[in-house]
Amino acid sequence: MTNREIFSLGPRLAICAGLLRPGRAIADIGTDHGYLPIWLVKTGAAPKAIASDINPGPLEAAKKHAEMYGVKLKLVLCDGLAGIGPEDADDIAIAGMGGELILHIISSAPWLKYADKHMVLQPMSAADKLRVGLWELGFAVQKELAARENGKVYSAFSARYEGALGEMDSIYPYMGRLAPGTAEVSAYAEKTLRGLRNSLLGAEHKGDPEEAGRLRGIIEEIEREYLV
Repeated sequence: MTNREIFSLGPRLAICAGLLRPGRAIADIGTDHGYLPIWLVKTGAAPKAIASDINPGPLEAAKKHAEMYGVKLKLVLCDGLAGIGPEDADDIAIAGMGGELILHIISSAPWLKYADKHMVLQPMSAADKLRVGLWELGFAVQKELAARENGKVYSAFSARYEGALGEMDSIYPYMGRLAPGTAEVSAYAEKTLRGLRNSLLGAEHKGDPEEAGRLRGIIEEIEREYLV
C-alpha cells in the first residue's frame, strides 16, 4: 500500500459524505471507483467501509484506488444489498443510481428498518418516485442538500425508518426536505419546475383539466416557496 495525500470529493459526493454520521461503519452500494468510502476512511470519518457493486470492474478500480491511498476496504460483489447484512454497516450510501433502482434495493433489505440504520441516497433520476416510495415504506427523509457539478444539479438526502408518516405535503415528492435560500437549491427548483411545466403542457394537450389543475398548484407553490 502507498499512502498518498487524499483527494477532494466532487460536490455531489461531498454532500453525501456530509450526510453520513461520523464514526459509523459504512457500506457504499454501487461504489463505482470507491472514491466515497476511500475518502471517508482516509479522513477518519468512518472507521471501516464496504465497497460493493454488481460488476467486478468497479470493484477492481476501487481496490486499485484503495491501495493507492493506503486504505483498507472490504470489497463485495453483489446485487444491491444482497451480500451485505445488518452486522456489516450502520450507514448505507447509495449514490449515482436511478431513484427506482434505489427504491428496489431498499425494498429488498428489510433490516434497513432497524432503529440504528441510517441511509444516504443520491438519485440521478426519478427522485420524486424515490421520495414517494420511501414515504410509503415508512422511511422519513431527515435532511436534504443540493449540489452542482459539471453543469448539472443534484440532491442527496438522509433517511431512516419511522413507520407510518401520515399525509404527504403536495410539493414533497418534488422538493423533498430542501431548504430554500441557496443558489444550488434554487437551481434544483428551476430544474424541477421545467419538468413540471412540461407535464402541465402534456396534461393540457390530453385534455385532462384535473391533472392540469393539480400541476398548476404545485408549480405555484414551488415558485412561491423557492424562487421568491
